[in-house]
Amino acid sequence: MIGTGLGMTLQLYALSGGPVGVVSTLTATTPLIILPLIWFFGKARPPGLAWVGAICTVAGVALIVNAG
Repeated sequence: MIGTGLGMTLQLYALSGGPVGVVSTLTATTPLIILPLIWFFGKARPPGLAWVGAICTVAGVALIVNAG
């Protein structure tokens, strides 16, 4: 409840002053940021496909940022 409420509040705050494309792109990378936290705090290594998806996400964000 707190994480979702805080996350959505910060997203709306970012949308009020930033470009929509950048805010949406960075918001979509939240699951990517969670992967290392799951490994570190949960002591459970995420599956290989999760890492492949994370790499694809980083590559996609890099392409979007460099194209703009």
